[in-house]
Amino acid sequence: MCKLDKNYISDLIRDITDGLNEIRDILKLDLKEVITNRRIKFSLRYSIILVAESASDLGLYILRKCLGVDARTYREVFDRLATNNVISPKVAEGMKNLVALRNIVVHRYWEVDDTRIYRGSFNGVSIAENYIREVLDYVSKDP
Repeated sequence: MCKLDKNYISDLIRDITDGLNEIRDILKLDLKEVITNRRIKFSLRYSIILVAESASDLGLYILRKCLGVDARTYREVFDRLATNNVISPKVAEGMKNLVALRNIVVHRYWEVDDTRIYRGSFNGVSIAENYIREVLDYVSKDP
């Protein structure tokens, strides 16, 4: 295996968890309230970014430190994690969908569709939770 910085991993997982907690709270609200309240809408957008980027950073760290593999895009991080049996292909696909939501927000593709962001967040939460579990299972084997 490889020697990983457990504090760095914990910090990234805390960021993912913080973002997921905010998303969960927002998803308790109905769609109309989310898309008409600027603060809530922006909080959801930022939380998607936080989760996707922190999860990608975590995956890239594992790829580089443990496997000597690099990735140039967020989506590629999750593909390579699955190829190297760090996470399941199902979780990799789900995380790539979460990255797609992040890209809509960051790059403003076709203007930001907050309805799509809201609806996509429901699946994103459970996928990110599975991602954390699978990554923690993988790194728990590290001495």
